[in-house]
Amino acid sequence: MRKDGRNGRFQPRTGIGILNMKRITRSSSPPWSNNNKRLVLMVLLLLLALALYRFRLLLLPLSMAMILAYLIEPLVTQLTKRTPLSRNLSIAVIYLLLVAALVSIPVSTINPIVTQVSNFIHRTPQYIRDIGEFFQEPITLAEDIVIPVDQLSLDQLFASLSSNLVEVVQTLGGQTISIFGSLATATISTVGWTIMVLFLSFYLVKDHEILFESMVKLTPKSYQSDLIRLTEGISLTWNAFLRGQLVLCVVVGVIIFVIALIIGLPNAITLALIAGLMELIPTFGPILAAIPAVVIAALQTEASWLGSLMSPFWFAMMVLIIYGVVYQLENYYLVPRIIGHHLKLHPMAVLLGVLGGASVAGILGVLLAAPVLASIRLIWMYIYFKLTDQDPFSDGFMPLERTKPPAPIVAPNPPSSSAQEQQDSTATA
Repeated sequence: MRKDGRNGRFQPRTGIGILNMKRITRSSSPPWSNNNKRLVLMVLLLLLALALYRFRLLLLPLSMAMILAYLIEPLVTQLTKRTPLSRNLSIAVIYLLLVAALVSIPVSTINPIVTQVSNFIHRTPQYIRDIGEFFQEPITLAEDIVIPVDQLSLDQLFASLSSNLVEVVQTLGGQTISIFGSLATATISTVGWTIMVLFLSFYLVKDHEILFESMVKLTPKSYQSDLIRLTEGISLTWNAFLRGQLVLCVVVGVIIFVIALIIGLPNAITLALIAGLMELIPTFGPILAAIPAVVIAALQTEASWLGSLMSPFWFAMMVLIIYGVVYQLENYYLVPRIIGHHLKLHPMAVLLGVLGGASVAGILGVLLAAPVLASIRLIWMYIYFKLTDQDPFSDGFMPLERTKPPAPIVAPNPPSSSAQEQQDSTATA
């Protein structure tokens, strides 16, 4: 320190002092050893695991927000390109339309849906009794083919089921106030979570480029191109799955609705909704969707003009065959054209993934088992190729859309000797 002669104050020296810290451009601390790096990495992973466990209740809305943002992003991009609107205005317009749809669609469709579902629930005990009566007589497939199901003594079983269902319906009817209170609480909770998901997805759409650039900057430079390429492959997988599943839900639901109307099958709207929603569940979904349709066909044969022309058994079998044809059409025609072959997963792997996802994340794990497995497969294949000193982006590994390769650059031919002499003479002149 030195004393300033003008004001008598002590000033720091300009040698090695605190003010010279601004001139330091490199860290003076020694680099971390490999053991220290491993220790820090393990601590960070442990803290990340603890944070995920502590805030596990937020994983579901965060996952839904990421999925919604992923679905909305292409719409924002197209609206920005095709209209004079800025990106922020495009985001605002799309979210306003989304909120309007979330409000108007339930209001306009809740009355017929509630009516058909309520009728289906109230008729369920009668359905059980009809099934019992159906099995009290032998099933005649042809003149010489008779199935003696009446000898199985199933009447007591169905009578017990019917009485139990009647008691359940009566109990629910006596607890109407508490049921409506629970429904109101669940509705408020659902609205709150929906608003939270919308806000999270809004900011993800708005700032996704900044977030991705930050993630790339945190990656070593030698791996940044690999990260971008791997992210593109995972993005294409999720793109094909999510948008493809939405299209399949709508297409299959419309097909079932039209077929139910044509053959006169009751509860067409309910069956179409069940068929569309069950498309979200891999492997088991089509089977679960066909069960209520077959039961209704067997118990309400007289309500259908086509069912009145045949026995209940054959009408139920016809409905089962129709569902089988629809889902075979889906597997062999719709899925390859809508989703494509980006997942590259064996059905057994998807089945095990659904079971594992259900045990880990509930319904969300069931719905997202296929794309999560496909993403894990891509990451594992990248690690495997790096461990075996192979190119991780060889043909057939990464499901990227192949663009047309640019035309090769052809070097100009050297001028001939006569042309060269003519150029030299011109230059000399």
